[in-house]
Amino acid sequence: MMSTSEEEWWTPNAITYSVVMHGLRREGKLVEACDIVREMVNKGFFPNPVEINLLIQSLWREGKINEAKRFMEEYLSKGCAFNVVNFTTVIHGYCQKNDLDTALSLLDDMYLSNKHPDTVTYTTVINALGKNGRIQKATELMKKLLSKGLDPTPVTYRTIIHWYCQMRRVDELLQLLEKMFLRQNCKTAYNQVIEKPCSFGNLEEADKLLGKVLRTASRVDAKTCHSLMDGYLRKGNPLSAYKVAC
Repeated sequence: MMSTSEEEWWTPNAITYSVVMHGLRREGKLVEACDIVREMVNKGFFPNPVEINLLIQSLWREGKINEAKRFMEEYLSKGCAFNVVNFTTVIHGYCQKNDLDTALSLLDDMYLSNKHPDTVTYTTVINALGKNGRIQKATELMKKLLSKGLDPTPVTYRTIIHWYCQMRRVDELLQLLEKMFLRQNCKTAYNQVIEKPCSFGNLEEADKLLGKVLRTASRVDAKTCHSLMDGYLRKGNPLSAYKVAC
């Protein structure tokens, strides 16, 4: 594609290829942009991971899943750099399409490529697994995240709490939260656990949860109790709210 310039008076370099690729991508000419990358690599030039990530994201947005996968495989086979963010982008795309087996397979491939998944990568897959009711596999990944010495983020906590509460597996959730706290404390975690049934108006369940939290939790702040008290007051039950306060 860039051969015309070579026949004239100058040879395109890495910057030239990158500019053309960027322009084609912005115009939505993604197949042509991929061709430019192939030509670029064949000439011994390698685009940086940020440019590759933008191109992969564009392919996913356009629904060109097979093209994105083929492009990634070709790119890796040439020995090009593919970082954690690039892998996570592709994994996120498969998660959005509910192709979780491929996403999990790519997670394994990352280790084989010596590119270790980070907390964002794990959280992306954990969320997709929870969405598809595969809570056991999500738990395995959460434990693997912790065993790798990674710190859960607030997003990780919200993801875990949401799907465990959705599946009514609160006892397991509380045990897992204690393990997560050993790596990275999240002051609002227990508030979120209590607020879930409160948001559905199920105050009795929330009350039972509070009791379990108080028995299990290493620390509970005032806001945790306030969530339940507020729910009882809204239901016109001040006596129960008072008992929570005590």
